Amino acid sequence: MIVIVSAVAVLVAMIAHAAGHLTANRLGRLVLLGGLAILPLVVSGAGVAVGVRESSQTQFCMGCHEMERYGQSLFVDNPNALAAVHYQKRLIDRDSTCFSCHTDYALFGDAKAKLNGLRHVWVHYFGTIPPEPRLYQPYPNYNCLHCHNDARGYLEAGPHRELQAELQSGARSCLSCHDLAHDLEGVKAQNFWLPERARP
Repeated sequence: MIVIVSAVAVLVAMIAHAAGHLTANRLGRLVLLGGLAILPLVVSGAGVAVGVRESSQTQFCMGCHEMERYGQSLFVDNPNALAAVHYQKRLIDRDSTCFSCHTDYALFGDAKAKLNGLRHVWVHYFGTIPPEPRLYQPYPNYNCLHCHNDARGYLEAGPHRELQAELQSGARSCLSCHDLAHDLEGVKAQNFWLPERARP
């Protein structure tokens, strides 16, 4: 963010410095007008880019109180809880844990994930927060297969070999077997792998 602000400040200073020379002829005025038209677009684009990056961070997702239990579930001591296993074994980047699993890896998946995120933000501020947040559509297998499809552990597991065609086509959901994404009962029981003071 500091880099963007600095770049805009330098650009504005250059335009201000050159404004006297640019206004002396018609081409200069057109260049100045074009620069003034482009500047808001550059600033807006940079702001959106920063917002997208920041909203992809795990800390952003945990900023809403209704998501607090889901954040705590990353630390539950349960080898069957998908979020906990992926987080604790560093199978995904900890700084973008939520986004890594909940983005759609298809074409325009990031944009779709951000639009769904805006729906969550809208409900958070202006709607009625449901007791249990739900996904807007069934969780697609390709979100899992994006990382696991060529992983040795996945390929060598007997059930995966037997069901490969069904898993690839989406006829059978990965969640039909791996059905515990977030262990909220473990959160309630305070069954954590690390005490809160020791968490990253």
